[in-house]
Amino acid sequence: MENVINFPVRVKRKPDEVWYCREFWTGDSRDGQFLNGDGYHYFEMLGDGVVQKAFEYYENDEGEEKVTPTPELVGINWFEFFGFEDEELLEIVLEHEFYHIEQLVKKS
Repeated sequence: MENVINFPVRVKRKPDEVWYCREFWTGDSRDGQFLNGDGYHYFEMLGDGVVQKAFEYYENDEGEEKVTPTPELVGINWFEFFGFEDEELLEIVLEHEFYHIEQLVKKS
């Protein structure tokens, strides 16, 4: 029997369908307040990968949260800009989780 490798594929969505996801990253926060840590980029995207809203979420070891908008990512097609054919780096999140992150921006 042959070894079968299943490669991730991009989920087929309607072009105007809205979905929410995040990608993990490491490094410094955008504002430089937190160094060498972990965070997420949260996205609201249309079905084809065009970013409608984007935020950087960062939490330090003490549990302090920092969320900043990333307007430079709005309007780009995530797949085309970063050169990915599938959603392997993206984790789907529920709409309420995305809105929680968005509300943290408004609180700061």
